[in-house]
Amino acid sequence: MRYLLIVFALLLTGCAASVQRHGAVEERLMLSPAATKRVVLEVQDNAKMATSSDWEQFRNEWRAGMNEATKAAGMALAPQGATRAQNSEPATLVTIKINDYRYITRGARVAAGMMTGNAYVDADVMFAELPGAKPAGVRKFSTTSSAMQGVFSAMTETQIRGICDEIVKDIAQR
Repeated sequence: MRYLLIVFALLLTGCAASVQRHGAVEERLMLSPAATKRVVLEVQDNAKMATSSDWEQFRNEWRAGMNEATKAAGMALAPQGATRAQNSEPATLVTIKINDYRYITRGARVAAGMMTGNAYVDADVMFAELPGAKPAGVRKFSTTSSAMQGVFSAMTETQIRGICDEIVKDIAQR
């Protein structure tokens, strides 16, 4: 019984997502204080990703993750579907270009275990100040999980939330 508790405790240690930053991360974003109060989110794909059966669900995870991250930081997230052309008030445009991903849900991990493989996200993030879309900076983020961490390894939703937290942190530090 004691052995079982130790194994279970070790499985629980894999819950957090580890976000890797690549490139010049010390560079502050060039944003005005007014633009840091509101975020407009765009998630871009390529032709291959747009036809993937989980693409819309994956994009919705970005919206949910950014909603939680901006709310926690006291920022506003523009309504879904808002475009840069529609925004005449100051805001930070966050354009996330997805280079590659593997979408794994908690349900898939529980049902199939390590057979589901590893969840990962590789994304370039461009920041611009609205109105006018004046470039403010670029970041590159990636995450991964290990199937060997068991059913409690960081799934895609946790990884996306981790990246969203880093994005919001960068905006707040401008």
